[in-house]
Amino acid sequence: MRGGYGSGDHGTLAERVAGRGDPGPAAVPDPPVPHTPARHCRVDGEPSLLVEWCRTERGWEGRVVSVVWVDAVGWATVARWLPAADIEPVP
Repeated sequence: MRGGYGSGDHGTLAERVAGRGDPGPAAVPDPPVPHTPARHCRVDGEPSLLVEWCRTERGWEGRVVSVVWVDAVGWATVARWLPAADIEPVP
């Protein structure tokens, strides 16, 4: 005695899926992803990533993410706001 439903005259699952007549609605492509505002930079000579700018009463500051070595922990990421003068652009 065979298991399952019906007589088994419908072919394999792969054949049944491939033979579908209506493919359904056409897939709508995803909108293009905008370019990232993040920029490579250096802080105290170390490579970092500038992720945003903010104008304050003291002038422009940049939010910078750096990877630093912490003796008790190991490598860690640090995000901080720094004056624009402390951020060196990388071409």
